[in-house]
Amino acid sequence: MTKINYLVRRASSALVDLLVFAICCKLLEPIFGEKNLDGTYSFNSGLVLILFYSFYLIQDFFFKKTIGKYLLKLELNFEKQSDLNGYRKYLKIVLRRLFDLIELVCPLIYILFIISTKNNQKLGDIISKITVRPVSTAPRSVL
Repeated sequence: MTKINYLVRRASSALVDLLVFAICCKLLEPIFGEKNLDGTYSFNSGLVLILFYSFYLIQDFFFKKTIGKYLLKLELNFEKQSDLNGYRKYLKIVLRRLFDLIELVCPLIYILFIISTKNNQKLGDIISKITVRPVSTAPRSVL
């Protein structure tokens, strides 16, 4: 896979994830939102942050990938196999996600890190020592 193709897939998966998050927030507005005088709903910004991190962490914890990564066939890989056991896996994932808000506010940081690093890692990936790679597909045997 070429680097350009990889970068497009990676950025597309992030956009898909944000779109799914926005849809989830819209669906949760009547439950968690406050109704305004004009009949629309609004969220408390603290609640949005909790929903944002919960949305991503739940997917990473239970499925090892987000919906965008699943659709675009990307997955998380830990640099050390020992990080897959016990609580280290979850600490690494939380550490990786801590920098998502910075990258969301300033997408240039996200793009610059992915383009300029050897393993195409964003800031949170570098600190947590996680890489995002295409799903390896083994050749199928034909019977």
